[in-house]
Amino acid sequence: MNMYIRNDLGGIVLAGGESSRMGTDKASMLFRSKPLIEYPLNLLKKYCNEILISCDKDKFPSYDFRKIPDEIHGKGPLSGIYSCLKASRKPRALVLGCDMPFVSVKFIKYLFYNSEGYDMALPFHSGHYEPLCGIYSRSLLPVIEELFFRGDFSPLSLIPLVKFTKLALSNSNSFYHPKLFYNINSPADLDTWKESSL
Repeated sequence: MNMYIRNDLGGIVLAGGESSRMGTDKASMLFRSKPLIEYPLNLLKKYCNEILISCDKDKFPSYDFRKIPDEIHGKGPLSGIYSCLKASRKPRALVLGCDMPFVSVKFIKYLFYNSEGYDMALPFHSGHYEPLCGIYSRSLLPVIEELFFRGDFSPLSLIPLVKFTKLALSNSNSFYHPKLFYNINSPADLDTWKESSL
């Protein structure tokens, strides 16, 4: 049995984007000899015994996880987060985008430790939040539905409406480096970072 598994926490991998800058399905692109989607999956498997992939049901047939399509299509990652939270059997979920291969175990442990008692926890660094790498609670569902009713599909719009904690990161955090949340969005990004030691 994995000693790190948390029974109160599910995992969600966001892999339903259009990958317009990549020109092909981003999650399946190889980075350092394995598909990008395997980076968040491997992290989540350490902590979650329920993992959902936000994508169409016929995608990634080789991965034995539940695939959850967006209930509202074409409205960005909050729709994927909402649909997966709704399908989840867990009270909270660790949400990870499929294109951030440098997110570390040390950061995930920090996130867990500092998110207890909150409905939503997001890292903040270099002047902005990382909404695709955080903790989201199922209790957010009615609040997200209200945002959708207003035509608002930004995860950051939840911040003033819920019990939220901002996890400000800087070089004072031993695990932090500027590319911790770097997004692989294009073939050029793959080439730039394939030999990086990060």
